Amino acid sequence: MVGGLLVPSAAQADPSSPAAAPDLSDTAGISGTGARALADSLGKYRTGGVFIDDGGQMIVAVTDQAAAQTVREAGGVPKIVAYSTATLQSVHTEFDKLAGIPGTSWGVDQSTNQVSVELDSTVSPANAAKLRAVAEKFGSAVRVERISGKIKKEEIYTSGGDSIRNTYHSLYCSIGFNVRTSSGNRHFVTAGHCAEGTQHWYDTASGEYLGNRTSVSWPGNDYAVIDYTQSDVTAYGTVNDDTQQISSSRYPYDGESVSRAGATSNDLVGQVLLTSTTVTYDSGETLYGMIKTSLCGKGGDSGGPVYHGTVALGIHSGSNTGDDPCNTSVSDKRGYHQPVQEVLSAKGLYVY
Repeated sequence: MVGGLLVPSAAQADPSSPAAAPDLSDTAGISGTGARALADSLGKYRTGGVFIDDGGQMIVAVTDQAAAQTVREAGGVPKIVAYSTATLQSVHTEFDKLAGIPGTSWGVDQSTNQVSVELDSTVSPANAAKLRAVAEKFGSAVRVERISGKIKKEEIYTSGGDSIRNTYHSLYCSIGFNVRTSSGNRHFVTAGHCAEGTQHWYDTASGEYLGNRTSVSWPGNDYAVIDYTQSDVTAYGTVNDDTQQISSSRYPYDGESVSRAGATSNDLVGQVLLTSTTVTYDSGETLYGMIKTSLCGKGGDSGGPVYHGTVALGIHSGSNTGDDPCNTSVSDKRGYHQPVQEVLSAKGLYVY
């Protein structure tokens, strides 16, 4: 019951309205929303982003002393950095011109004031040289690192005890979050690469028919919306075997702690590394604007929920875990996730 699914069960009452996502506050009292508002008001040429440092404080990166003073006067904690958001976004755009090299990812790391470029073990020396040549043009604004394993999406095409499957028992993925429309119609979200060629979905454990795919976006994004069509299916607003209630959603913060649940494995100890990443999987598909975390993942976990407490953040897409163990522990793995708020806003949906 990765996404809080019971088949069948008594109905659960709907909340009267969507809940506002709880915010994150640092020890000085400024919220994540307040920090982002400060950065927006100062502009992308005088700021370098917003992130949570190792001590749990919400930091506003700025490029000059006057901007730093503005942040202090608003009750925030500033950090003077070398590169503005505008500069780092421009560097990211330069790397996007090389998008499509399997096993690569890059995005703005607000906590280090750099564009982080990562290459998995499959990237050839020739392609690595292309990326390093671009990096050299921007000096310390870019860091290039090798990571272990192979960056890949994580559906599986063999039998197993996974939460959702297609008609032919050949594709298994995970439910992300149960969601609803403003009128109360219920759906669930999962990974787009799971549902691209799959219209009908079933609960693996019971064999119960769940519903039809109504929307899919893959590649570029990685999400799908499935409409619950069975009246005897009750979809609770919980994740991780009903142990965690989900009541709201938002975009993540760089540096915040996150958890992931899936049909094959769970990883409840992770951190947001980048809030917007370009990644190309080993099979050649390129995704944009993905969340990158230190969460691991296994085959069948695709589509599962990524969350912070009661807040929905992302839909699991892939990782570089491979055959290595995946469990709830601090790891050097990389997970890639579709921001769920993008999906909900585009489709007029709400978690509950």
